[in-house]
Amino acid sequence: MLTTQSYNSNTLMDSLHSLLSTGHYEQLEQECMQVLESENNQSHDVLAMTHVLLSQSHWRRGNRTKGEIYSAIALKMLNEHGSTWSNTLCSQIYGNAGALHLQAGMFEKSREYLKLALELCIDDKDTDGMSKYLMNLGVLHYYMAEFQEALRYYLQGLELANQLGDQRKIASCETNIGMTYVSISEYENALVYYKLALQREESLGNAIGIASILGNMGVVYSNLGKYTKALEFYTKAMNLDEQLGITKNRAKYFGNMGVVYGSVSDFPKALECYQNALRIEEEQENISGVIRQLGNIATINKDLGDYDQALKYNEQALELLRDFHNPDQEMHIAKNLGEIYRAKGDVSNALHYVSLQMDLAKKIGIKSEVASAYGNLGLLNVMLKEYQRAYHHFLEAITISEELGIQAEEAGWKSALGDLFGNPAFEYYDTKKSEELLKEALLVHKQLGQKREEYRSHLSLSHLYESLDRISEAFRHFKVFHELEKEVMNEQAKKQAVELELIRKIEQIERSNKEAMIRFEEKERILHDILPIEIANRIVSGETMIAEQHDDVSIIFADIVSFTETALLLKPAEVVGTLNELFTEFDALAIELGIEKIKTLGDAYMGACGIPTSREDHAVRMTQFAFRIMEASKKFSFPGQDTIRIRVGMHCGPVIAGVIGGHKYTYDLWGDSVNTASRMESQGERDQIHVSEDFVRTICGISTEEEIPQMHTLPFGTLSIHDRGTTMIKGRGAMRTFYLKTV
Repeated sequence: MLTTQSYNSNTLMDSLHSLLSTGHYEQLEQECMQVLESENNQSHDVLAMTHVLLSQSHWRRGNRTKGEIYSAIALKMLNEHGSTWSNTLCSQIYGNAGALHLQAGMFEKSREYLKLALELCIDDKDTDGMSKYLMNLGVLHYYMAEFQEALRYYLQGLELANQLGDQRKIASCETNIGMTYVSISEYENALVYYKLALQREESLGNAIGIASILGNMGVVYSNLGKYTKALEFYTKAMNLDEQLGITKNRAKYFGNMGVVYGSVSDFPKALECYQNALRIEEEQENISGVIRQLGNIATINKDLGDYDQALKYNEQALELLRDFHNPDQEMHIAKNLGEIYRAKGDVSNALHYVSLQMDLAKKIGIKSEVASAYGNLGLLNVMLKEYQRAYHHFLEAITISEELGIQAEEAGWKSALGDLFGNPAFEYYDTKKSEELLKEALLVHKQLGQKREEYRSHLSLSHLYESLDRISEAFRHFKVFHELEKEVMNEQAKKQAVELELIRKIEQIERSNKEAMIRFEEKERILHDILPIEIANRIVSGETMIAEQHDDVSIIFADIVSFTETALLLKPAEVVGTLNELFTEFDALAIELGIEKIKTLGDAYMGACGIPTSREDHAVRMTQFAFRIMEASKKFSFPGQDTIRIRVGMHCGPVIAGVIGGHKYTYDLWGDSVNTASRMESQGERDQIHVSEDFVRTICGISTEEEIPQMHTLPFGTLSIHDRGTTMIKGRGAMRTFYLKTV
């Protein structure tokens, strides 16, 4: 591409870019709109970049729809004018489109735009741009759960960012690398990169980056079972976002907080957080987020023992996943379903979904989920009395969890292994080993505040001691179990789950009603565009048959002279484009003068006045309209051709008017008056308004006995009336007709 003067040298653009990078979105949007609305003529490349900045500002603030609109405008301008623009500008437009398609889950289209952006930067040896789009491609692969590929792109981007010495870009790369390590359960590596990025963002004073990293570190601490610290980091991140006016991350924070509360068995708070997150995700139409929160709510319902409700939420998530493929989320839903079916005693279905969880976890490379799948397989093998297999699966789960430093998971699977050692049917039955493992797990659950896991360990110890006739110890542990279970599985939590589900249904109905109203209003608007308002309103009210006699109506036909010959010389798009512009002008004049457009037939335009509401001055209005469109047509021409010339024909009289069709409505006129008006046009001449004697007498307000004047004054000017004499009109025979001109 050729290079034009760079917008980066423009002080205005530098200022706008600065507002975007520092998070001053409202001010940025105001200044961008001033640029677009300014009377000073800006170049196309400046206007395109302004649309890109508006797009980025809106989607960063959570308004993806507006972001997509401004991005589409910038892409359209690139297609029309971009052949002379710099590679830098073109890559930014493509890159922005790629980022938005990524947010919408349109991964292939996103990849296409991002690779176009990257190629342009490589052509220019633009290290800064290369680093940015390598990082964006990393994000794309991260979203697709291709984490090793994501790491490859991120590390390439980080290397280039280090060459540039761009601290902000380095911090962004480090943050993304940290997120990827979280996804593959390498939490210590994740914290290393997060802490490096946080130090850079703090030195730069970048509040947006600080908030993002604090939230991400909260995820790590949550996964490591450090729940208090996780909540602390989530709260700091959310407060910073609120100060900055950023709303797009609220659903993520609520969802992550819900995970923490669910982990410590505070189900009412967990449900409240998940419902808040789900509401925001649905409002923002973030399908990926909706799926995630549906799965989270399903988990809480499962933990509360409401398996049917849990299955329902998972089925809703699966329905969305059919159109929004995401292996990571498919794995989590499979895990949920496996655990639900196991709790219901349906071992066959449980094995199917746990096996799917294992396959996806290994394919994606998420070690923590591999451990979870091993543990779940162990529990299912216990149910099948395959104790040796269960034993080895539990050992695998414990080993991986220990390597990853996930105390909660390690303790959970040690507790399951303890139960197995306490089972007399197990080959390695060992009550001392069972007691040791159960107590070790209980201690960890207490330290982490995991009340549900804690009461389960107490129950296991109670059963163990009962089998050993240590009745007092069995009773003590059972008593603690009962108290904790009552606290965790309380009626309030179950009631809240039902109430929140009811609230969700009401919100869905309200949203559906709102969408239905929007669709209705849109249909009504379209009807008003294609039909007279009175007729459209009658159809909306339920009328199915509309046909009426109107005694006094003016009809006009206008036709382009030599259209067929001209059209043969042009491309279809050139013909249609010019006709569209011409008839749009005619439409505007029709609205102004109270003329009803009836239809266009190729190059012919038909209108009427005096329908559906009668008008005494219908002929006068139609005459003014005829002169106005005759003048307007002179402003148009087909590409490479002379100015458009038209013929106009008019007549007035009785017609039948009505709507035909039950699907694609058409308001039309029938009768001899319509045919006569059409003959006036077809047997007229270029640049002439040809009318019947009836029409002239109507505009002059004279009877059939009076002489027709040569001049007549109307409110908009004086007419010169030229008698054409008698003309043979097809279907009517000999008729006296006239030409109208203005003085």
